[in-house]
Amino acid sequence: MNFGLLIQEILKASSILISFLPEVFIKQYRNGRKLFLSTPGMNPHSIPEAPEFTLEQALDEN
Repeated sequence: MNFGLLIQEILKASSILISFLPEVFIKQYRNGRKLFLSTPGMNPHSIPEAPEFTLEQALDEN
């Protein structure tokens, strides 16, 4: 299953989630980075501390 498509479908069905996303975008990016870096051998410089993309770019189907 393509998780990107699943997320798009969930967001289309919930305007509440869409309005909530800008509030949690950076926090969840940082949480994902911490999870990534918790894997042994991962270089902290391999993923930026802040996203290099906007929320709109992350949600873009293309």
